[in-house]
Amino acid sequence: MSLVSHWEHEYDKVKVRLHGLFTRLEMSWKKLVSELEPREFEAIVALLQRGHDQAQYVLKHGELPDDEPSVPWELSHGLSILHIGNATPLPQSTDELQTRVLKDGSLLGCRKWELLDLLWSEALLKWIENLRHHAPFATTPALMKMDSDVTLAIAGDWGTGPFDSHAPAVAVALQMQLGAPDFTIHLGDVYYAGTHSQEDVDMVGWPQGRQGSFTLNSNHEMYSGAHGYFKELAKRFPQQQGTSYFALYNDDWLVVGLDTAYASDAINLYMDGTLNQQQIDWMKQLPQRKKIMVLSHHQGFDISGHNKTALYQPVCDALGREPDYWYWGHLHNGICYAAQGGLHARCAGHGAIPYGNASELNGHSRVLWSETENARDEAYPDRVLNGYVKVRLVGENIEETFIGEDGSVRWSSK
Repeated sequence: MSLVSHWEHEYDKVKVRLHGLFTRLEMSWKKLVSELEPREFEAIVALLQRGHDQAQYVLKHGELPDDEPSVPWELSHGLSILHIGNATPLPQSTDELQTRVLKDGSLLGCRKWELLDLLWSEALLKWIENLRHHAPFATTPALMKMDSDVTLAIAGDWGTGPFDSHAPAVAVALQMQLGAPDFTIHLGDVYYAGTHSQEDVDMVGWPQGRQGSFTLNSNHEMYSGAHGYFKELAKRFPQQQGTSYFALYNDDWLVVGLDTAYASDAINLYMDGTLNQQQIDWMKQLPQRKKIMVLSHHQGFDISGHNKTALYQPVCDALGREPDYWYWGHLHNGICYAAQGGLHARCAGHGAIPYGNASELNGHSRVLWSETENARDEAYPDRVLNGYVKVRLVGENIEETFIGEDGSVRWSSK
């Protein structure tokens, strides 16, 4: 099948799925509107308008405006789908928009997983359906001892499932398995909206560690109120004890996995990481170790590493100090930041979603490395390599290796 025929076939499948999706979206919107206070309704409509305007701006100017905070791209098609106002429909096919790479590496296009993929509307649907209906927050976190020589395989934003023969998630999972890790840790995001069925299908291929596996909550899991996420914990991640945060430790290291999504602002689609009081209290009681590693879905720095996010200080305060290492996802990229103070920060959000070369990182003083190697993927010609991070802890020492989907070493601390 030619590449053109492939995308025509994919678009036909999407149209069939979208018919039912749009009908449900309209019904859910009407139900939500009846439950909202006027100020809440106005805030959500304003957010949908910003999402639409943002997409229009980028289509016209080629990049996001520098002087305005971005809004989630999942909102982009909302106004036109819900028939609110007189919004001009955005491009919906490759005939209307050829894919281009934004400076942060995002793929602006209409193909699967790209920013204007119509199926992101499922995230909007589930967000509307579950805005007031979250799963209970469990508070029985695992505290598990590690060996003094232990290997972790860490990948973020991996939950696309095997969506096609070229799906990077499959190749990344294979490389993780080949690394024979003691623990595998998913930094969160199962697409499109972390529903129970998506968790069930997309996570079936997650590689299990020899001693255990863990998965974190995220904004996409929260679109479905985290109902699917907590069910998945019971099914495939029993060592988490039904809880979205955990800790691993040995004589030298404390590894802390956090849920930065559950308490995040729902109106902003859980995009900014936040800690709730239950986790803060728990973190203050964790065993003290010489080295601390934090794992979270949301990031502690912006993509350039220049600015700290609102999550950074609460994490440090709860731990009593800055962590030595912090791995996050959320940003679809593989990035190794230069040390700032005592913190070595890493972004491992390149587990599966197609993304391109983030030109804004090239030559940036606070970025030691970011992924730029083209993946040679006919379906996504601009895609760079997806991958994961292999971390080996030996006593107080750490060895970090970013490994590409093809098995190549992309960056190493050795």
